[in-house]
Amino acid sequence: MRGELAYIRTSLRGLATKGSHQRLQVRQIGKATLAAVLAWFLASRLLPHESIWIAPATAVIMVHATVYQTLTNGLRRVAAVATGVILAGSIGSLIGLTALSLVLVIPPALLAARWRRMGRHGTDVATTAVLMLSFGATSQERYLLAYTIATAMGAVCGAAINTLLWPPLYHRRPDAAVRRLAEQGAELLGDVAEGLRKGWDLSGLAEWQAQATRLTERLAAAEAAVAADAESRRYNLRRLTVPPGRDHTPQLRTMAAVSTHTSAIIQALAHLDHRHTPPSSATDVSDAFARDYADLLDQLADIMTLQVRHADDPAPIRDQLARAHAQATGIHEEMSAEIQTGQVDHPQGWAVSGSLLTDAHRIMILLADGHDPTMVAPAQGPH
Repeated sequence: MRGELAYIRTSLRGLATKGSHQRLQVRQIGKATLAAVLAWFLASRLLPHESIWIAPATAVIMVHATVYQTLTNGLRRVAAVATGVILAGSIGSLIGLTALSLVLVIPPALLAARWRRMGRHGTDVATTAVLMLSFGATSQERYLLAYTIATAMGAVCGAAINTLLWPPLYHRRPDAAVRRLAEQGAELLGDVAEGLRKGWDLSGLAEWQAQATRLTERLAAAEAAVAADAESRRYNLRRLTVPPGRDHTPQLRTMAAVSTHTSAIIQALAHLDHRHTPPSSATDVSDAFARDYADLLDQLADIMTLQVRHADDPAPIRDQLARAHAQATGIHEEMSAEIQTGQVDHPQGWAVSGSLLTDAHRIMILLADGHDPTMVAPAQGPH
């Protein structure tokens, strides 16, 4: 009950927010209602009474999330119904409703439904054909024609309303989705850094792994938001007055790679779970490395946050990149010095430390793309 009440409160708050998802849904509901009334008004004056119902029913389902979906699915719906009517009419007029007529109608109807051009309305071919046979309407050419026309009339009404009245445009969603993605990635790196800074406290390892999974899901959601924005501009009259937003494709590509390396860092830390294995008996990775590496992760998290909050001002991003690069280089030099002087007694600790530093450095290079192309100095672990 608490969850449902929270959902209701969130929805009500959304209704008071300009451009919110809730307002969009209310507007789409109103448009679907208007389209249904318009389709019924036209059908009641132009078509036989028994076929009127299909016009408003079609109009309602034609008010899709985008104008492109409305237009393409409208054509598919009309084509599917017309195909089903033709199949049922041609077979039913010859032999009526019998088991043989179903055998002759259903297979070709299902084959037509599987044609990729039919899309989600492919099943309408078979359902329309079976309905026409079941109602005994296959011998009534006038009803079959009126049924097809009513479907087309509903599709036209739905398309006209959704295209001309506040056609949905999702130009704000990509920015919000990419911002949430970057903030979640930064939060994950910050949580890992906090654990390492507390003396290799890996008690949050399970939560970090869950966060990494959610980060992947958030990435998919951001990609879907970008795709929805691009689709919503197709055949949309509002695109003439609303300029296209920022191209988020490079940033999503970067975040996909960052997510991969972040997961690799967490996987490497899974081998250092000091809740069960004391550090001195397995890896001998120093607390000094943990503190320095935590600082580096914090700096990378700050860069991810800056890139979404100050996308138009690269100066703070370059400054933070320079600090992160200096930090990574310092860790690399310290590790190399320890190896050269024989201070590292456990090769496994050296290998894990090098793996952690390599993934952090690759994240830094990914975040530097487009901001600091001169950042090529290696910091990928000791050699």
